[in-house]
Amino acid sequence: MYAPLIRLCLQAAATALLGCAMILTAGASEATWPRIAEIRLVGNEKTQDKVILRELGLAPGDAADPVAIDNGRQAVQDLGLFREVKAATSAIAGGVMLEVTVREKYHLLVLPRIDASSDSDYSYGANLRWSNVWGLNHRMNVTVEKGEFPNERDRLEETSARMSYRAPYVFDTPYELRARLERRERVTPIIDPATNLVTDESFDETFDQFEIAMARDFRRERPRSGWILGGGAFWQRQSTDGELAPPSDGQALAAVGTADYDNLRYHLYSETGRRFNARLEVASEGLGSDYDYTRTTASYFQSHAMGDVPHQTLQLLGSAGVLTGGTGSRNEFSLGGSGQMRGYDSDFLEGNYYYYGSLEYLRPVKWDWLRLLAFVEVGGSGDDREGLRDGSPYADIGVGVRIRLSWFVGVEIELGWAYPLRGGEGANFFAGGN
Repeated sequence: MYAPLIRLCLQAAATALLGCAMILTAGASEATWPRIAEIRLVGNEKTQDKVILRELGLAPGDAADPVAIDNGRQAVQDLGLFREVKAATSAIAGGVMLEVTVREKYHLLVLPRIDASSDSDYSYGANLRWSNVWGLNHRMNVTVEKGEFPNERDRLEETSARMSYRAPYVFDTPYELRARLERRERVTPIIDPATNLVTDESFDETFDQFEIAMARDFRRERPRSGWILGGGAFWQRQSTDGELAPPSDGQALAAVGTADYDNLRYHLYSETGRRFNARLEVASEGLGSDYDYTRTTASYFQSHAMGDVPHQTLQLLGSAGVLTGGTGSRNEFSLGGSGQMRGYDSDFLEGNYYYYGSLEYLRPVKWDWLRLLAFVEVGGSGDDREGLRDGSPYADIGVGVRIRLSWFVGVEIELGWAYPLRGGEGANFFAGGN
């Protein structure tokens, strides 16, 4: 009669003993790692200490857990500001000293900018990049460019100037300030509505744009992973000039919303992980705008390390966009040339919606900074130069090289040949960079 009661008591005692053992084990595990008594930063001549410490995510008094230290080291490296980031500990009075050593890249650059393709389109100019303004990881980009595009339907010549500024963690808060200003002056060919062909006549167009926005960083863990959400205002104006010029579009003021997911790890010559970006613009006639429109875009990037060869990756890229409303005076999106659908001439595909996908294989060739590039691309839009308006997909394959200059922040060059699998005009040379 007492057997069930005895059995119940024994089970309760065993459970209690197991709980005590788990508590003692946890305490022992926490006690395994000494405490960080001091953090020393070495090599950051330009970058302010607080930028590195913010990404490191550790402070004196924290446990010197090797996993947490390596996660913090990777978060510092993910800034893209350093050629090398090392973290080491050494015993001192009261615990250990954590020493983080960095080798900074060149942050202030003035670079030539050249883009070219085999359809005789080319552009040239200069790009000023200040990738670590005042050592705060603020980024300023100024570009002036001039190009000639004899085979494009939307422009024959274009001169542009643009400036952007991004200030993450402004005033040491999780908020980021973003601003962008751009002006483009274009010579635009006139299209014969009867034949849909380019004529010998043209007119002048001017485009002005300005955007200001704020974003909130919700990423907390190290290395950083999660969402950044933002919003702001975007203003644009288009005007025309010339004897045969059509009426100007006027101006539009749009509310902007952005959503970015970031879980990308930076490895100097390659990346692994994924990133997603989405953007929505909405303008309403009468509310600072001469017309209504809604513009939605999204992009996705994912990179996987392959095999045992460092910086050998397989990358998946995708993007899409759609415009509703607007003036209807031009196509909003285009594919072809050195950026996307490299096997086709510039603006071979264009329309008020588009979709694009690419699979890229990259492998170092002798040096890590020089990687072989092989890719296949698929894309479509509302119109194409072959007169088909059904949005059916086009595809190309290509090979080339991608060069990453690790001494500088964000400088990468690629060039090669791409071959269209449908339509097009044979192998196309592409060259460009960022």
